[in-house]
Amino acid sequence: MADEFKKMLDDKEKVQLMIAAVVMLGGLVVLLKSVATGQAMGQRWLESKGNVDTDLYVETVKSYIHLYQIVGGVMFGGGLLTLLRAKIKK
Repeated sequence: MADEFKKMLDDKEKVQLMIAAVVMLGGLVVLLKSVATGQAMGQRWLESKGNVDTDLYVETVKSYIHLYQIVGGVMFGGGLLTLLRAKIKK
């Protein structure tokens, strides 16, 4: 019974580590694509608003880029910290 419980915990840890790795890699992708995605979102915003001031458009694009950088950074950092914590624990 104890061996089954230990195996179940090992499997659970492996799944958690895989999820952490996927989240970390996803965060890295979001970080690397933040400029292109932010510009695309800014373009969609401009199309929905029609004629707007150039400064407002530039600020909106910057805001979208920063949004994706923050989300990607949080995902990458969370995944990395989870993997490092698991490495230190062993």
